Amino acid sequence: MENRKLDEKKINIILGCLLLTFLASLPLFTDFLLCGADLQYQLLRIEALKDGLREAGLTLWAKPNWVEPKGFSFAFFYGDTFLYIPALFRLAGADVQMSYRMFLVLINGATAFGSFAAFRKIFRDDYTGLLGSALYTMSVYRVFLLYAEAEVGEVLALVFLPFVLAGVCVIFGREGGEQKYGWLWLSLGLSGMLRSHILSFVIGILLLAVLTAVYASSLKKAEVWKQIGMGSAAFLLLNIGYVYAMVQYVRTGGFVVNPVSGVPIQDKGVQIVQLFMAFYQAGGNREFGAQGVGDAAPVGLGLVFLAAVMVFCYFVFVYGDFFEKEEKKRGYAALGTGLAACFMSCVCFPWDSVLKWSGLTSSLVSMIQAPWHFLQAALLVFTMLGCITYRMAGKKYGKVSGRIYGIVLAGLGCFSSSYLVANLLFYYDFVRIRMGEEIWVPIAEEGEEAVLPVLASGLQIFPADGIWYGLTAVSVLTLAGCFVYMLRNKCWSRGKE
Repeated sequence: MENRKLDEKKINIILGCLLLTFLASLPLFTDFLLCGADLQYQLLRIEALKDGLREAGLTLWAKPNWVEPKGFSFAFFYGDTFLYIPALFRLAGADVQMSYRMFLVLINGATAFGSFAAFRKIFRDDYTGLLGSALYTMSVYRVFLLYAEAEVGEVLALVFLPFVLAGVCVIFGREGGEQKYGWLWLSLGLSGMLRSHILSFVIGILLLAVLTAVYASSLKKAEVWKQIGMGSAAFLLLNIGYVYAMVQYVRTGGFVVNPVSGVPIQDKGVQIVQLFMAFYQAGGNREFGAQGVGDAAPVGLGLVFLAAVMVFCYFVFVYGDFFEKEEKKRGYAALGTGLAACFMSCVCFPWDSVLKWSGLTSSLVSMIQAPWHFLQAALLVFTMLGCITYRMAGKKYGKVSGRIYGIVLAGLGCFSSSYLVANLLFYYDFVRIRMGEEIWVPIAEEGEEAVLPVLASGLQIFPADGIWYGLTAVSVLTLAGCFVYMLRNKCWSRGKE
């Protein structure tokens, strides 16, 4: 009888994650694509990989005929590891629009199931993991990136960001044998982010540094350093072929890089009011500081996370002694990190002043492009805060009341993002790409600046050598070993962790 209940519970969790995947993918069940800011670029990347697989196999790193035609090295600056999936769809006969659509459905599914596994690992509870998956997968910010911006690289990075948090919580927040799988979560999370979006990877490293500082007292333990060492070694092995290709490409290819120093970004930050709104509408303006929120891009976190912040503050200030010290510490860390990330994403953060400090800060700030990228860190930690308040509500008012609160919280998050999706479908620009139609390739006209900021200098195909093939095999075998290790030991389970 007990096994039957467990099976029913697993089925319910799977159905819940599939429902989240369906809800997040609703805009894809059309005969058109929402015309996100980077949609054309993402489709071109898929086409480039498809052509590259035909022309040069897996060795293509720069797309020929892009810009003058020197070739744009998207594989170097925007990891294309996961874009091989839609490229293979193209080779199988699907048109570019259908390939892109199927790929986004897979991304939504990976986000729903992956974030469930990560938050379940953190809290050791199925329903808390499902709540975390709902808040994270159906967040306004992720929907904004997926459809309004077509930021495929950053959305892919968001699939792996919860793994980093799970690794930190296991390594620093557990004792003894319970820490032994932390290195695996951490290395897989950082590797996935590196191969998806470089800026997101840097933000993930910054978040990792902040959380390490919060748990600095745990650095005295030998087991923690063992996990950090194993995670670093696994990360290197998982990406050694990728890193070697980067080094070789720099050594043999060279680059023409347009200057990105001294570009102000503060006006591209969001207004505070945009962070926690209930209703987000389609828009495209990013100069929020200059033009307010009229016709602004629908970027923010949503009212659900403001509710989570308020509930947490209520519990700790009114019933503080009722809850465990470690639970409150975790909540304070999530609250502080989330508010700091929100502040860095806003127009009120003095990015333009930081930009003027030195040549180094000028380049670093300019490369951020838009401060709202820091909202991905806020999204992660505020999702964790929502899970914490769910567990606090259950402890204080009973399991039934806690679950009602969790359902309300998840429903509020789904409502905000669904409202945004409906608004985008009705009022946003769209595009239809028929089979056989060519996609425009950016080519700089004579005497004009190139459309893309970073270009490969004349090298069109990366000349892979025997070492590259060998190191790539090491990366693939390491990844396979990690999955076998996970399956054999069930490191996501609640029992023997």
